Amino acid sequence: MPFELTQSDSDCVAKMKERLSGFETEEGRLSGLNYTPKIPNTEVIITTSPKAGTTWLQQICHQLRSPSPSGDMSFDEISSVVPWLELAHDQGQDLNQPQLNEEVTDLRIWKSHAWEPDCPKGAKYIVVARDPCDVAISFYKFFENWFFEKDEISVDAFVQEFWLMRGVPESKMQNASYFHHLLSWWRRRNDDDVLFLFFENLKSDLEKEVTKIATFISNSKWSCTSSSSISLATSMSSFEFMSSHSSHFNESLSKKARNVACGLREDAGMGDSKIKSGESGGGKKKLSEQLKGMIGEKWKEVMEEETGHATYELLRDNF
Repeated sequence: MPFELTQSDSDCVAKMKERLSGFETEEGRLSGLNYTPKIPNTEVIITTSPKAGTTWLQQICHQLRSPSPSGDMSFDEISSVVPWLELAHDQGQDLNQPQLNEEVTDLRIWKSHAWEPDCPKGAKYIVVARDPCDVAISFYKFFENWFFEKDEISVDAFVQEFWLMRGVPESKMQNASYFHHLLSWWRRRNDDDVLFLFFENLKSDLEKEVTKIATFISNSKWSCTSSSSISLATSMSSFEFMSSHSSHFNESLSKKARNVACGLREDAGMGDSKIKSGESGGGKKKLSEQLKGMIGEKWKEVMEEETGHATYELLRDNF
């Protein structure tokens, strides 16, 4: 994310991109993307496009691996126990340090927004897809009152001049667009080391999806597939539970570490949480017809030929 090089007609969007250029250092980002997992099949990378369910999966996976019968909410912010690979160095986190009591499990879990070509190799990967209209709105709300003030940037300007302007990364210093990220992992959807999930399925039957995740992250030395483990993780990753513990999911770790480097107030965005309404389908109600049309066209341009599906709904329905 450090280099948002695309031009913007809106001065406010251009200012937001300038601020974002300080969010990660080159040294920090590359140290994360060049990380080598220690032991095959004992490390899991949750890799999603931003705002497609990353935080939710961090909580699910962490609770599945937590040894206590009551789970673990002792962390200040979820990325302190499930680190963000691209930002860990800049937040003062050592990628080689244990994440949990490794006498209980050697499972190490990471968060990343890297598309497949740039993601560290040698791990297991959990990919979460989400309706692009919902992602666009959620991303806008994520930056609002943090990188720009409320109503300073319109949804139209944000989606057109920032979100839709992303494309194929020119280097590891750029994030892929939502569409190119999704396509890169779609190509590996049937691989044994990839678990491909849908945000909407997590919403409709959380326990079923948690069971899939538990089976996937367990290994020959350690398992979290017991009914009690799945029940606990499901309960502690429900919208109600996470909302009641919203301060644990507010991106405070990165805000404390990087706000000043981005030219923001030290306390910018501190009062906000990433746990919003958690709804599915709301994006289409909030976006203009023009924006929905532009998102649809971008889907067809990037996704349709290779996936054989003209819309996200068709891709999900036929998975």
